[in-house]
Amino acid sequence: MKPDHSPRILAILLAALVALTPFSVDTYLPAMPAMMVYFGTDMGMVEMTVGSFFVGFSMGQLVGGPLSDHYGRRRVGGVGVVIFFMATILIIFSSTIEMVILGRFIQAFGGGFVTVIAPSIVRDRFQGREAAKMFALISIVMMLAPLIAPAVGAIFLKFSDWRMIFVFLGGYALTSFIIIFFYLPERPNVIREKLNFKKVKRGYLSVLSNRSAVGFMITQTFSAGVMFLFITGAAFAYITYLGMSTDVFPLLFGANIITMMLFNRLNPFLLNLFTPDKLIGIGIAVQFLALVAFMIGQFIDPKNIYMVVPMMMIAIGSSAIITPNSFACFLENFKDNSGSATALIGTCQFLMGAVLGICLGLLHSDTIFPMASLMLMSSTISLTSYYFLTRR
Repeated sequence: MKPDHSPRILAILLAALVALTPFSVDTYLPAMPAMMVYFGTDMGMVEMTVGSFFVGFSMGQLVGGPLSDHYGRRRVGGVGVVIFFMATILIIFSSTIEMVILGRFIQAFGGGFVTVIAPSIVRDRFQGREAAKMFALISIVMMLAPLIAPAVGAIFLKFSDWRMIFVFLGGYALTSFIIIFFYLPERPNVIREKLNFKKVKRGYLSVLSNRSAVGFMITQTFSAGVMFLFITGAAFAYITYLGMSTDVFPLLFGANIITMMLFNRLNPFLLNLFTPDKLIGIGIAVQFLALVAFMIGQFIDPKNIYMVVPMMMIAIGSSAIITPNSFACFLENFKDNSGSATALIGTCQFLMGAVLGICLGLLHSDTIFPMASLMLMSSTISLTSYYFLTRR
C-alpha cells in the first residue's frame, strides 16, 4: 500500500483518472463534422461513436468493479489503461467509421476499469459527509477536463486533423498508468484467492435488493442522462442548428462547466446546512425547472440562443450538486463491496446514456425539440425516483 496522501492531493489524483472519460468524449466533439467529411458518412454514424463509447464504458465498469474489489484497485486500473491505449491506436489508423465505432467501444471498456476504481478508493477511506466532500473535491478538479477539452480539440483541428486528438488521448492514458502504479493507495486486505463468481453475483444482488440504494441509482442515472443527451447533441445544437462556429463552440460548451464549478463550490457550504439526501432533492428540482423553461422556449423562439444556452447551463450545472451527494448516499449502504456497487451505478448511467443517445439519433430532425423532450423526460424520471424510492 502506498503512503496516504492528504484528502486534497488524493482528490486531485483521482480526478485526473476520472477525467480520462470527459477528455475521451469532449475533446473530439468539435471534430465530429470533420470526421463526417473524412469518412464520407452522415452525422448519425459519427454520433454512434459517442453511443458506442457509453456502452463500452458501462460494460467496463460492470466488469472492473468486482475485479477491483478482489484483485485491488491498482491492478485493475492498470489493465484498463493498457486496453484504452491499444484501442486508441486502432482508432488512429481506422479507415472506416465502423472501425472507429468498434475502437471507441474497446477504448471505453478499458476506461471503465480506470474510472470505477476512483469512487471505490474514496469509499475505502471516507464515509458520510466526508465522502460527499471528497466527491465534491474530485468533481471540481475533473470539471476542468470538459471545460478545456473542446478547446484542446479545436486547437488540434486548426493545426492538424481529428487523429491528432486521439494521439493526445493516448498520451493521457500513459500518464494515467503512472498515476495508478506510483501514486495511488491500494485497498486494504486485497484478496489473493481465486475470484468467486457466485460472490460477485451476490454482491450485485445485494445492491439491487436494497430499495433505497436502487432509488439513488435510478435518480442519479436519469439525472446524468440529461448531461449525456447534451453531450451527444451539443455539436448539432450549437454548430449546425444555432449556427455557431467551431471556435465559439468550446466557449458555449465551457459555459456549462463553469456553472457546474459554481454549483460545486456551493455544495460544501450547503452540506453544513443540509444532509446529502436533502441536497439531491434541491439539485433535481433546479434541473427539472430549468428543463421545463427550456421546453417552453422551444415553442416561443426555438433558435434564440438566450432561450437555449442559459437553460442548459442551469440544467447541466445542477448535476454538480446531484452527483457527489447521490454517490455518497448510494455508497453509504455498501462497505465491503463498494467496487461492485460503484460498477453497477456507473454501468446504469452510461448504458442509459447510450440508450438515450441512440433514441436521440433515431428521433433526429432539423430542430433540437427531440433533445429537449428527452432531457425533460429523463429529469422527470429522476425526480419521481427521488421522491418515491430513496426514502428509507
